Amino acid sequence: MTLLSFLRRCGIDRRGNVTMIFAGGFVMLAGSAAFAVDTGSLYLEKRRLQGVADAAALSAANSQAADAAARQTMAANQAGDASIERLERGTYSADSTVAPSARFTASGSDGNAIRLTMGRDVPLFFGKFLTGRPTARVSVTATAARVDLASFSIGSRLASVSGGLPGQLLSGLAGTDLNLNVMDAQGLVSADVDLLAFIDALRTQANLQGLTFGETLATDVSLPKALSALAAATGSSSAQSALRGISARVPPVTVQLSKLIDLGPLSGETKTDPSRPIKADSYALVREMLQTATGKRQVDLDLAAAVPGLLSTKVSLAIGERPAQSPWLAVAKDRSVKVRTAQTRLYVDTKVGGSGLLGAASIHLPLFVELAKAEASLRSISCPTPSTATVGLDVTTSAGQVAIGDVDTAALGNFNTAITPRRTSLVKVLLLAEVTGQSNVNLGGAGAQQVMFTAQEIAAGKTHTVSTNDIAAGVAASLVRDMDLQVNALGIGINLSLLTATVGTVLQGAAAPLDSLLGDLTGLLGVSVGQADVRVNGLRCGKPILVG
Repeated sequence: MTLLSFLRRCGIDRRGNVTMIFAGGFVMLAGSAAFAVDTGSLYLEKRRLQGVADAAALSAANSQAADAAARQTMAANQAGDASIERLERGTYSADSTVAPSARFTASGSDGNAIRLTMGRDVPLFFGKFLTGRPTARVSVTATAARVDLASFSIGSRLASVSGGLPGQLLSGLAGTDLNLNVMDAQGLVSADVDLLAFIDALRTQANLQGLTFGETLATDVSLPKALSALAAATGSSSAQSALRGISARVPPVTVQLSKLIDLGPLSGETKTDPSRPIKADSYALVREMLQTATGKRQVDLDLAAAVPGLLSTKVSLAIGERPAQSPWLAVAKDRSVKVRTAQTRLYVDTKVGGSGLLGAASIHLPLFVELAKAEASLRSISCPTPSTATVGLDVTTSAGQVAIGDVDTAALGNFNTAITPRRTSLVKVLLLAEVTGQSNVNLGGAGAQQVMFTAQEIAAGKTHTVSTNDIAAGVAASLVRDMDLQVNALGIGINLSLLTATVGTVLQGAAAPLDSLLGDLTGLLGVSVGQADVRVNGLRCGKPILVG
């Protein structure tokens, strides 16, 4: 048989075709089986490994020893043959405007979240004949975060202020005599109240049952009912007495407390937790409510001779509008919320008794204080254990100036217009001479300073004071020390150097009582010259949840 005829027979012979098709199909069938079996095995192993990684991430996010906690969880879930490819501590922000992949930011040893990548080599069954490798690597990632919350405020002072000044200031802001006695006013200054318990009582007083805390704050309620609710929530009998008396005398205007308090993540809650209170300074809360409700922001006080060391004292103060979206107290989990004080102006017009050459005269000493807003924001929350938790705030003190000089008190409340103190006439000696003076100290406060609070300080309601360090001694003492004194001689027979020395000596003696008065006034206003007072009102260490 020739080759040509053999090829011709093969082209028309159909025997053995089934065998050839089966052989080729078997190879494809085996490959498909290998793909299905190994792919299913890898998928199931990845699902199982993801569960272990989720549990390990949750454990790590709740522990300072994150790596050890994760490995312990892996061992407990019989995943000892898996390995941790990467473990990062950082910060997670649940911001819907940020891509999910960018919501976690690694930050070394600090933060509220853990991102864990875990891997394991999985044996291949049929696939090893096709790939030449006996195993395939499976990796999964889990991210867990704690929602830690801290409440903080600026301008809260717990120090008691002597005398009737606290009551006088509240009466001025209310626009009516609140008739507070000294004991009741002192009790109000030193009392704390659980903020959520107060809001709960407000729901009852204003018949707002069923509303969340945030909805309650956003509702216009009458000022008397708000003060009555505050009285019901405080545990101090003297503070209760003061608050009931105030509620009976204030005008029936309305107040929206959401302008003062930002509950942040707690806005949607409806139940209080007595074991985790958010403490607020009762006096400061009343002060802020009166300002917001009555709109009374300029107050004149005549303290007469009530300040030791001064013959007479008149005080004019003006409080600016609080900047928009800047509450007095906030609950936050990150730096997105700032609390701020309002811009404030204070003018203290005093008379000081003379001595020696000025024995028959009194010295006029006007003191002007202007403070811009101070602010604070949440820097960090660390919750390794309840007893070792810490909260960090970034605090910027109020810039401004303090001066000795004359100002127009009618212009104090116009914060759109700058005030420049003028040289003042301190004293006139008969018709012979006049002593004038002027002094000014500018305050810094441009950069933020970090302040840390321990768990013990938070529980005790401790206030931290951040200073600009611009004034080494007291305010008045600094002004008097650096004052520019000038004598205008109107006649003869006066020793001018002796006259200026006598004026300087008298003013130095008045510096201490003036500093004490300024401390009391600014403390009650929630501001401070060259300083910012901040407080962490509460801390809630959250439980970890899976976020990615």
